[in-house]
Amino acid sequence: MNNKFLPAIGIITVAIILIGINEFTEFTFIKDYALIFIIGGMYLGIYLTKLSDKY
Repeated sequence: MNNKFLPAIGIITVAIILIGINEFTEFTFIKDYALIFIIGGMYLGIYLTKLSDKY
């Protein structure tokens, strides 16, 4: 499997969730911590890539 595919899916998924929360709610923490959440999504994708490579 391509090693760049799962981290990209993690980033895209987190970005879509953040956009949805930002559009439909009045939470302000999304604007403050959006970059941290996107980086967390990237690390989640990297973890899933390493986990899938083991099996």
